[in-house]
Amino acid sequence: MKPIKKKTAKILIGLIAVILVIGAVFTFIPMNFHSFSFTSLLGTINVSNDLGGGVYAEYDLKNDGEQDYTSNQINRSIATIKDVLADEGYSGATVFAVDGKKIRIEIGYPSLEANLNDSISLLNTIGSGSFELRSSTDEEGIYIIGSKHIKSVELANNGGNNFVIINFNKAGEQAYEDLLTSGASSIYIYMGGEQVTSLSTENMTTSDYSTLSLSLGTLESAKEFAMRVRLGSMEIILNSDTVKIDTMSSTLGVGNLTADPSAKNFGFSLAKVMGIIGVALLIVVALVYLIVKYGVIGACQSLATIFVAIMAICVLCAFEFVELSLSSIIALGLGFAILETTAMMFASRFEEEYKSGKTISASLESGFKRSIAGIVASCVTLAVIFGVVAIVAGSELRVFGLITTLFSCLSLFSTLVMLPGFIRIFEAFNDGATKAYRLPTKEEEKTND
Repeated sequence: MKPIKKKTAKILIGLIAVILVIGAVFTFIPMNFHSFSFTSLLGTINVSNDLGGGVYAEYDLKNDGEQDYTSNQINRSIATIKDVLADEGYSGATVFAVDGKKIRIEIGYPSLEANLNDSISLLNTIGSGSFELRSSTDEEGIYIIGSKHIKSVELANNGGNNFVIINFNKAGEQAYEDLLTSGASSIYIYMGGEQVTSLSTENMTTSDYSTLSLSLGTLESAKEFAMRVRLGSMEIILNSDTVKIDTMSSTLGVGNLTADPSAKNFGFSLAKVMGIIGVALLIVVALVYLIVKYGVIGACQSLATIFVAIMAICVLCAFEFVELSLSSIIALGLGFAILETTAMMFASRFEEEYKSGKTISASLESGFKRSIAGIVASCVTLAVIFGVVAIVAGSELRVFGLITTLFSCLSLFSTLVMLPGFIRIFEAFNDGATKAYRLPTKEEEKTND
């Protein structure tokens, strides 16, 4: 930790202040002007239905007179619905079967950036019915049925053009070949018995019948169409004619299952309030301890904590599947605990070095070097463990793993870069005095001895 000049320190203080103000404004403060409005980055993160009001939908299972669906078919379809909801930013959504005859979906009330109609529209899309490819507009022309013939759906981009690629299974390849060789002049795309669009077969001669590539205008339209095809290819069919969609209060709240979104306590959840208070208390207690025991180290860590909070929110906003739920609040608490613990590891090493007879500057240098191994080992281990959870797990566990991994990385950056950097800036004006670190001078130590 080499010293820096006062002039350089003043420039760095100005830069840090500007970055902090700009970051805090855009992260935490919503802005509304006459022709422009900006929701804070924090406000764009959805709240899960366990902590805020939400919307639910109940769909009857439609089997067209065939035998009942098996539990495996229902469970695989529920997994598909959960994946789709997570991609749309509702990772905390609850999806379950009711007596093997209904599917119930509960999703959190959207963030301030969205509105209630977005959630209702999404739930209507989920129940849009089976995907079909036909050679004509009547049911006798059905060749491809999503649940029987489609293996997977992918998005692709080639030369700025967005494509939805539908991959067929073996039965689907044969059915698609039969469709193209049937002499039909057009292929009609149906969802839930309603025509969506049609394609000319004039230039569709091919020797590869395993895929169908559809070009769509924008990325958003491609994503929406791919989502509808995935849902229309599930092993179960949801009856959109009898779907029931309504609002609901938080599952951990004090309201009823149905609630008025304009009601005062619609989005209220005691669990959310207590969880946020708990995380805040954890941070405050840790920082107060650092300030009381180590003085300026605690003050510098407080500044680093604010920067970490801003960076964490900016990163989490980039993941659409992240929602604020009870488990994510617990992950935030764990993340901040990691952050403050690594700072305490550095501070304790610094204190040990000073008590061995070294100066403040030498103690900071050697204390930093001694703490590096433990800090790196702890943060990297946690990042790897929870990184695996974030990759392989689904729904809320994925968010938990992502938040903990993120804070492990940010803790490493904070303790090895930001905290010592802030201390170096302070030392440019302190000249090695011990009082700011709440440490006794050498004379005081001799007197106490």
